[in-house]
Amino acid sequence: MAKSYDLFTFGETLALFMTVDTDSVITAKNYSMTAAGTEANVAVAAHQLGLDVYFQTKLGPDELGDAVQNGFTAIGLKTDHFIRCENYTGALVRNHGGSQPFVNSYLRRSSAGSTFSPADIDDEVLANSKWLHVTGISVSISDTSKAAVIHALEVARKNKVGISFDLNFRKKLWSEEEASSALNAIIKDLDVVSGGVDEYEIIFGSKDPEVNLKTVAALGVKTVIMTAGPEEMRILHDDRRFNYSPQKVKIIDPVGSGDAFISGTISGLIGGLSIE
Repeated sequence: MAKSYDLFTFGETLALFMTVDTDSVITAKNYSMTAAGTEANVAVAAHQLGLDVYFQTKLGPDELGDAVQNGFTAIGLKTDHFIRCENYTGALVRNHGGSQPFVNSYLRRSSAGSTFSPADIDDEVLANSKWLHVTGISVSISDTSKAAVIHALEVARKNKVGISFDLNFRKKLWSEEEASSALNAIIKDLDVVSGGVDEYEIIFGSKDPEVNLKTVAALGVKTVIMTAGPEEMRILHDDRRFNYSPQKVKIIDPVGSGDAFISGTISGLIGGLSIE
């Protein structure tokens, strides 16, 4: 029997190059390098919160892929099941955002991570895990990756694995119409759906946040979480509606904040906490 994990997640991982000496990619000469990817962020954060995490990604046969994989190994995540394929390791280049707006440049078309398919999902490991986390990004990057998400959801439902889905709409990856059509067909019978108020409007169609909350709940979603940056988040849980005000903090870098939030939510639920 496969080892039992707390959290199973998978998705594209990019090598992240961030400016160091200036706050603009145009003028920078020096960069730091780490890894980026919404599922990767959730996996690392959940691992740091004490969960036993199985994270699956695909990397190229290149040194960039080696560097990314070594980074996860150094953190303590299991990486010997990472898939290395012929496609290149994707990359993200961005400024650090200290004095200028954040500008992201993606190098990811036909990347290794975009080649995910149902065959890349370890069904036995997933079936023995407590929780599955997937996102709209994995649905958007390719048809085969979308099929992998659908397959993983089917395996999780069949084996009564908890499921969370982060909407994660990215306009550089697909249109609003494409996202709405695809995600409305996929999102059903889930434990948690999370996303920003604007993402709900794009995908579920109403300018009224309350209508969108009820629409998603009617799809068989137990807990619907709608964030709004520093403003109150809306939560609809088992027909109970309440708000939560996030603590005020100094914003250093908002990138990945949603991933940190959902990893904390997953960790709490797996640990037996109520959604309140």
